[in-house]
Amino acid sequence: MRSIHLLHAGRYAYRKLIGQWKTLLWRIGHGNELAPDGLPYPHPHLCYKVAANYDPVHYFSTGKTGAAAILNILQKSGGEIEEFERILDFGCGCGRIARHLQNLKGVEVFGTDINSALTAWSRDNLTFGRFSTNGLESGLEYPDSSFDFIYAVAVFGHFREDLQKHWMSELQRVLKPGGFLLITVKGKNRIGELTEKEAAKFMSGRIVVIEPECSGANYCLVYHPDSYFRNTLAADMEILYYEPSGSPDTAQDVYLLR
Repeated sequence: MRSIHLLHAGRYAYRKLIGQWKTLLWRIGHGNELAPDGLPYPHPHLCYKVAANYDPVHYFSTGKTGAAAILNILQKSGGEIEEFERILDFGCGCGRIARHLQNLKGVEVFGTDINSALTAWSRDNLTFGRFSTNGLESGLEYPDSSFDFIYAVAVFGHFREDLQKHWMSELQRVLKPGGFLLITVKGKNRIGELTEKEAAKFMSGRIVVIEPECSGANYCLVYHPDSYFRNTLAADMEILYYEPSGSPDTAQDVYLLR
């Protein structure tokens, strides 16, 4: 157990050092340069915390792609985002997708994440939205039936199994009756990332959780068989849309639920 903790500490220290160096280089080369949407780029060390990639330009472009895909899926399924009152980005990071919703008229955009550094950046720089921090195992601060639409892109891929069920229940609590919930997860197309034993477990319909002790961080990796998602996580919801590898910015399976 001590060796595991030392491994995590070593990885964290290494990534922190690399992030600080890349952030310094970015500041020297780009200063206060704004992204094409007129908003600041997050610094490289923040980008890495969200997307495991230090490049702010890549971070911006994948967020734009992801937001466009979400709007397209909603439209295909009868959801018009301009008609919503409130939207929640669950696991918002520093607004990778939310920033591309800034021009929606009459729609309030909310975001929440367990990482306070990311939500602090969002509050300071994405002032069109309301961003807050949640605990890993706590509830959300919002009242019941608060949101017309909630999306969680590449979030459930970092929770151990009991937290999968906890957060699915909590998101249903704050979703309005008839509201839409979009979730992406690592599916069958990512099976090549697993060991032979893990792949066999996945193919038997069981969820695969790697490093569950790191839940909430990128080191915890979770792979969802379609049958598990349908029969366990979304058993009491209607699946309006499903596309394997349908999330173009994450190469994850996408589900739209109601």
